[in-house]
Amino acid sequence: MAHPGSWHISRKVVFPIDNKQVINQRQLSWLASSIVTSGGILTLQNELIRINQMDAWFSYLISILYVFLIAGFFGYMVKLYPDKNIFEMSKEILGPWVGTIINLLILFHFWQIVVRDISSVSRFSSTLLLHTTPLEILILLTCVLLIYFGKTSVEVIARVNDLFYPLFVVTMMIMPLLLSNEFYLRLTTPLLTMPLQNWTASSILTLGSAGDIFILGAFLHMLSNANHVRSAIRHGSLLGFFLLTLILFVIIAVLGPKMPASFSYPTYNLVQTIHVTDFLDRLDLVMLMIWYPTVTCKIITIYLALLLGISSLFNERNYPMINKPIALLLALSTCLSFKSTTELLSFSNFSSPVIVLAYQPFIMVLLVVFGYRKKQKYTNNFPNSDGGTHVKKDPKQNSGKLSQRMTYTQWLWGGNLILVICVAFVLIGLMLGEKSAMIGTICAVGFGSCLLLANLTTYMELTKLKQAENSN
Repeated sequence: MAHPGSWHISRKVVFPIDNKQVINQRQLSWLASSIVTSGGILTLQNELIRINQMDAWFSYLISILYVFLIAGFFGYMVKLYPDKNIFEMSKEILGPWVGTIINLLILFHFWQIVVRDISSVSRFSSTLLLHTTPLEILILLTCVLLIYFGKTSVEVIARVNDLFYPLFVVTMMIMPLLLSNEFYLRLTTPLLTMPLQNWTASSILTLGSAGDIFILGAFLHMLSNANHVRSAIRHGSLLGFFLLTLILFVIIAVLGPKMPASFSYPTYNLVQTIHVTDFLDRLDLVMLMIWYPTVTCKIITIYLALLLGISSLFNERNYPMINKPIALLLALSTCLSFKSTTELLSFSNFSSPVIVLAYQPFIMVLLVVFGYRKKQKYTNNFPNSDGGTHVKKDPKQNSGKLSQRMTYTQWLWGGNLILVICVAFVLIGLMLGEKSAMIGTICAVGFGSCLLLANLTTYMELTKLKQAENSN
């Protein structure tokens, strides 16, 4: 007699088994990085340069701190309620009625993100590449792709992202090398001389793309280790923001602090300036072959999170049955949402931060407070239970290199300390950089160095967790 859960193998449509751990911490980290960079590569950069000019590349610092806060929130909730996603947690903590209202609020934001990103990719293609192709056709093609991946689970798109995103990282990292002959570093100076309110305004705008990381809450049930969730999101998002900071610095160093403010897509204009030799002058097409799969992976991930959230309203995780209707609804919504590219960019740049700050901090505080109280009540009634946590402490290494002697907790708090130093460098530079160009330069170099070190510490967090898992 066949196993009760094996009937789906022989069918053409494979229903995802979301109650098992189907993604690891590396895949979650790559997804987090893809979500961050894909949202910021097509929007916002022109506004950051317009507001903060040569200091625009310092604008992502507050977003890094905010994403670290979200990562800590997700890790804490996984520790309290393992094997559940954010939608199931809210219904269990707040009850079916209040939890459903909170879930509808989250789903409304997810729907806005999907519509915004589909429209961004379609209008980018229509404006710069496929001038005669109707916009509706480009939107429909994207939605057909969503229907195809909507029959699978996030495990599939995580593996696809594993293939393309490392190539994306490589292309971003070699941009300074390819543009070395176009660099004019005097365009980036004087450093940290813009008013504090300009830096604050540009930093708040970046919170819109940082809030997209909240979609990973839909997949928390696929990892039961709280440390894995927290560190994967920390490392992935920090890598993404590091790449955005690097590209923004390169844009200013090559194109200057004035001209990119009038461009709709400064990064694409930057790539067009690459001239390695006389015959390699259209590398933008090669770059787009790598960028498009990365952006598409983000859209599909958000779409799967939306499907999972809608199915959770009916206490189910089998979402392929609603796949086609939701995809067609998204296609219709995207066609009717924005009248022009200018309207789309205005929404992406200015409305997204307001939406994120209007509900995400409130939901995080609400779930943490009531979730902790409910778990404490459960623990008091059942004192022998472990509170549902699956977290294992990593063994301390007392010998070998410094990186081997340091524990996971030390790397974690080391990264937090480095970020605090980053904030200190920026604030000191903003206060004293106008009086002394040397102080501004020193603080800028310190900021960049600390950002690079923070990436190293978060990577070591994941390495320590993997070593602890292998040893167990």
